Amino acid sequence: MGGRWLLLPVCIAFSCYIRWLPAFIAARKRLFQQRLGPRRAAAEDNLLGLDEATVSLHKKYHEATITYTAMNIDWAQHKGYENDGGLNPEEQLAVAAAARSRLFRWPALDPEDLHEVRFGPDRHRFCPSADSPEALGDPGENVFVISQMRRPSRLRHALHELYREGISAKIVDAVDGDGFRSQDEMETLGILPVPGYVGHKNHGIHLTTGEVGCFMSHFTIWHHMVQHQLPAALILEDDFDLQPDFASRLGAYLEEARGYDWNLMYVGRSPTEADWSRLSDHVVEPGYTLWTVGYILRLEGAKALLDAQVERAFLPLDDFFSVAAGRGMDGFYNDKVLEWKPHVPVLLRPFALTPPLVMPYVGSMFLSDTAKVRKATRYVEDLPVSQDDR
Repeated sequence: MGGRWLLLPVCIAFSCYIRWLPAFIAARKRLFQQRLGPRRAAAEDNLLGLDEATVSLHKKYHEATITYTAMNIDWAQHKGYENDGGLNPEEQLAVAAAARSRLFRWPALDPEDLHEVRFGPDRHRFCPSADSPEALGDPGENVFVISQMRRPSRLRHALHELYREGISAKIVDAVDGDGFRSQDEMETLGILPVPGYVGHKNHGIHLTTGEVGCFMSHFTIWHHMVQHQLPAALILEDDFDLQPDFASRLGAYLEEARGYDWNLMYVGRSPTEADWSRLSDHVVEPGYTLWTVGYILRLEGAKALLDAQVERAFLPLDDFFSVAAGRGMDGFYNDKVLEWKPHVPVLLRPFALTPPLVMPYVGSMFLSDTAKVRKATRYVEDLPVSQDDR
């Protein structure tokens, strides 16, 4: 039986921060005492750590992931997830060709890359007040779901979640970084990583083509927002679980953020540092944060990202967001922040909803193109420099 549990460390690593977070919070409090003195440190106590609802939600998904892996251990050990299973060989070839074409339409989001699904009213509003969407950051009908064409099972899950909550959305064909055949193709498109990029101490892996495609997919929506002057957008990756009463809770939580100045709102997140401050019952100013499974971006934030040409010195997207928000400067989670900082301007003013209203669904990590669990993981540095080198 012992051999059947060999893959469990993968799952544990996926959400292991829950195990070390209490120790981190205690260390953080000691740091405040050393730097600020006991009186101010005591005042900071209510700004440290995560609320119980957030911890409980992450623990629930963590435990479910371990159970899921144990129940599917043969499939997991033999990497049965390499192929989605929803596509036959002929369809896989067709999808690969379509993805290759999609790559070179970037950063445009053409009509053929957008697919509307209607499960709710034509002009949806999340916030109950009569205020304009601009005032509260209400994304309204601007809900985008990034979906990898070769992962139909993830799309099926996403559609089920939207239907259950009665939310209409636009399905966006993701940019597939696996379509790159050489490094100079990336340069031709103007998509360049931070110079000399290597992963930080909690990542430790070179840039993958999946991470490139992830950044490009999100960027194309930011580009679309600016092109069409969308005041705000809810951007979801197709591995999302919507928490109960998602729509009404999202509206209520955005009301709590009324009057605060933000351009990025994490709707789902994996915190690696304590929150900087609590603004209301369900809104916090986050520390260094992972995941981009769900967030709201305001038009001002999208413009700032495009104007700064962030695609010319990018990072894996969740790291990029945190560095572009000025997080992690003490190097506690990410020891590369100060090295990356000269290339990544501080553009984002993030808030986060707590507890998260979006989580990656259980088992989705095995279908991730940015995680390192698949055999087909490709690294940018391993691509030939040019097509002539193939």
